[in-house]
Amino acid sequence: MRRLLAFSLALLLAQGQEYRALPGADTGRPDLDHSYALVYPAPRPKALLLLVPGLLGGSTNFALLAEHLRALDPDLEVWAWERRANGLEDRRGFLQEDPVAYYRRMPLPDLTPLRAWGLEVHLKDLDLAVEEARRRAPVVLGGHSLGAALAGLYALLHGEKLSGLVLLDGAPGVARLTEEAFYEGTDLPFGRFVGYRAFLRGEGSPVVEFLGLGPEALALAEAEAFLAAKRPEEVLPFGPYRATREALALLRVDDDYSLLPVFSVSVGRAWAREGFSLFGLLQGRLVRTVRGPRAGPVAWRDTGEATDPRAFLRAFALPETGFSEWYFPYRLLLEVGGYPYVLRGLKPRALPYPVLALGAGRGLYPRAENFLLGELFPGTEARAQVLPGLTHLDLLTEREGRTAGLLLRYLQGLGLLGPGGPP
Repeated sequence: MRRLLAFSLALLLAQGQEYRALPGADTGRPDLDHSYALVYPAPRPKALLLLVPGLLGGSTNFALLAEHLRALDPDLEVWAWERRANGLEDRRGFLQEDPVAYYRRMPLPDLTPLRAWGLEVHLKDLDLAVEEARRRAPVVLGGHSLGAALAGLYALLHGEKLSGLVLLDGAPGVARLTEEAFYEGTDLPFGRFVGYRAFLRGEGSPVVEFLGLGPEALALAEAEAFLAAKRPEEVLPFGPYRATREALALLRVDDDYSLLPVFSVSVGRAWAREGFSLFGLLQGRLVRTVRGPRAGPVAWRDTGEATDPRAFLRAFALPETGFSEWYFPYRLLLEVGGYPYVLRGLKPRALPYPVLALGAGRGLYPRAENFLLGELFPGTEARAQVLPGLTHLDLLTEREGRTAGLLLRYLQGLGLLGPGGPP
């Protein structure tokens, strides 16, 4: 275990990353009143890009994007922010020889504090993170998916503290709820969405859980991807067949096989006999399933799609942090979806800098007009562009660096970074 710990710390230092605890809003729990950041430092930064992950997302969602950006301009510092719930994650399993075995018997922590962690707490956490970042350089705030909603709401409240705003396949309104659904709840295909009044009475889970994506499943998936990055060709049981660790991990998230398109990436294909999922057909989608191997174990092939499969797995988990937020507060999801009823005094406003919005052609914002930038930030110079063919997560993980190139040009246009970089 000491050898694995030394290897993990050496790898973190070699990659030039640092995981930091930041001051957080005071909720009476000093042990939990922190947010965090996976920092990609610059020696003398001229600009700092602070990135907020989306629903169930952790800081390494941005690992591949940060690596692209750092390679393009060493004067840019990148902070991949992480919400306070990461303080509840037991990450000791990633220092064990077999993290999968560790997380198969993971006990849950006390989740009571999550009932108080709504939009107000997270926006205060974010404000304190911005203040810390401003000590280093002018801050451009960016967010992905629900994180873009948080970033946009923060800009409406405190836009004067920022030097730019980037929305990645999301914006305020990305999880919009009607007033009735917000207060009283609603029935969804996968279960009951508990309303605000019932939640404040103590009903429902304090953590987001749907379609099998609860804390235990997220922790286990992260551990499996972590091991797949280390031993991709190792063969394990797969029902009545066998499959490589790499194939087992990527079958969960690839856009051809995942039943949850919003959490899928384009990472290749399984080398296997295939069929189609009945549940996928009921969703109106052709979702492939693996029926068995072609020859030998089910393996994975890199077919040159948007995201490099092994780079994706490599970015999935570090001992301190990872790709998922295991304990995402249900109250935060609810209040982001119903933010007009929580932040009743909030109004659209002009920002003193241009706004950049990037959508994914197969994501949540497949058309530039979906962002409604003129309504959110009237009188503000704004540019919205869609990257065709990418899924919601490909926008962060794609191998060609298109997202990074557009972000860099935006930062150069703000006058924060010098000319150069990609054409």
